[in-house]
Amino acid sequence: KDMMKFYFEPSKYGHEHSKDEIKDVKVTDYYTLEVTNAKEAYFVIGSNVYGPMGEELIPFKNESQAKKFMEDHFGKKVLKFDEIKKEMLF
Repeated sequence: KDMMKFYFEPSKYGHEHSKDEIKDVKVTDYYTLEVTNAKEAYFVIGSNVYGPMGEELIPFKNESQAKKFMEDHFGKKVLKFDEIKKEMLF
């Protein structure tokens, strides 16, 4: 979730580039621990798995694993990278 906060507002964290200039975003698949391209990943929002900052976006390389996780952990929704909105992060 913190990565996405930075993605939407890099100037808030002392960076002068826009989100459109960020070309390579990586995440770690929750189950396999494989690094994957965030723009191709699936994210579960609103689950009962929390990080240090509370609710997290839990990343997965494939949609079927994301849906299984969502069912097992009471997630609210599976989202693709471009479906994540700034308002969802607070």
